[in-house]
Amino acid sequence: MKKVLAFLILVWATGQTVSQQPEPSPKPENEAQGSGEILQVENRATSNLSNEDKERTQIRIELAKAEELLWKNNLLLLASKFNIDAKKAGIEQAGLYANPNIFIDQSIFAEPTQRYFDFSRSGQTVVQIQQVFLLGGKIDKRVRVAELTAKMSEQEFYDLARALITKLRRTFYFIHYYREAIAFYDGSLAALEKTVSSADLAYKRRAVLQSEVLRLKALLFFLRKEREDLRIKVLEKEADLRVLLNEDAYKAPDVAIVPVLDVDFVEKLTLDELKLENILSKAREYRPDLKKAVQALRYEEANLELQHANAIPDLAFGPMYNRGGTAFQNYWGVTAQLNIPIFDRNQGNIKAAERSILVRKQELKNLILEVENDVNVALATAKAKDGLYRRFRNTYTKDYSDLAQDMILSYEKRYISILEFADFFETYRSSIVEMLRLQTDRMEAIEGVNYSVGTGLLIPGSKNTGASGNTQGGSK
Repeated sequence: MKKVLAFLILVWATGQTVSQQPEPSPKPENEAQGSGEILQVENRATSNLSNEDKERTQIRIELAKAEELLWKNNLLLLASKFNIDAKKAGIEQAGLYANPNIFIDQSIFAEPTQRYFDFSRSGQTVVQIQQVFLLGGKIDKRVRVAELTAKMSEQEFYDLARALITKLRRTFYFIHYYREAIAFYDGSLAALEKTVSSADLAYKRRAVLQSEVLRLKALLFFLRKEREDLRIKVLEKEADLRVLLNEDAYKAPDVAIVPVLDVDFVEKLTLDELKLENILSKAREYRPDLKKAVQALRYEEANLELQHANAIPDLAFGPMYNRGGTAFQNYWGVTAQLNIPIFDRNQGNIKAAERSILVRKQELKNLILEVENDVNVALATAKAKDGLYRRFRNTYTKDYSDLAQDMILSYEKRYISILEFADFFETYRSSIVEMLRLQTDRMEAIEGVNYSVGTGLLIPGSKNTGASGNTQGGSK
């Protein structure tokens, strides 16, 4: 495949010569600085969409607007919000008192009066009212358990939001840079098509062999296939973006979502000031899954207190009225009911709650270890990607671009062989495409830092600061 791509660049270069295209004028010195040749390719790609995208309705969207739509419309977030409301309703339910119990006993047939259902003074009627009083502070402990359940549900919401926002940003960057890669392929395809046309004319004049023409057409096919593979990936990411945003304006299949990237922020973004200890401290403060684990431990501790309270029997107390069923015609009394905890003292549930606390403690320790490793790996990965990009963005692609015209002239004058020429252009072509992919990987790695910390440390903000103080996840 490398040889195929190498020969493709060779054909592209020679096609320019056959078609007698004018040699591009050199860029001014100040334009060659900064982000280098690859950013010039990016700027062209921003305005030159693929042919398929030009036929579709283009809707430009900034990252801040996309995040706003995510918080507003995403169905998973909406479902998670309803789940929080359901858990909060459990708090209200846990604080309610037990309903009073009414007992009525009416005789069916009164022997002295020979009457059925005699409600008069001659019949027998018993009325009893009882109210259950929860002892041991059960209501307060139930409310505490319900509150912790609701708090865990809130952290689940923020953890879901953290994952969805990270996916949104990565999808945003992916579509932007892969569209630029497609634009680069479109330029190569246009040059190759001219070369194939010129080769066909040369073959008719017996200037080239048929095998060379067929080889060029095969290369054209391979390039189109690789370009279509990238386009399919972009379409898949667009579909993911539509699901995340859930906005009617973007749902139509003939709509091309065009991410508007803050290039100034991307280029000025630096990770040099990030220290591992500082972001580890932020991760312990903001990670919603870590907060949920802490709340789970507190939940088990509150549940243990509740189980101890459940071992205390409740008291049922209330008045009773009996007419005609006792030695007195109208008897008034007081009833009280209390279970004696001889056999069932809730000891099984108490032991289970104690063991659950031990489980949650170990899970919390393991999660803290995972968070520390996640942050360490994410920061190291992001710094490696950022360092590689900054090392080569200003000179690597620019040097190859400057040397490209000299290599073309050297090949035309037979100063270098076709193998040397092909090797050079294989590296040149790979450097352009791989640089675009490196930019995608770099931004995804930076989002990996945000995700591992649980808050937006490195996100687009005002142009003066380059990053905002907005946070996500458990910080909200």
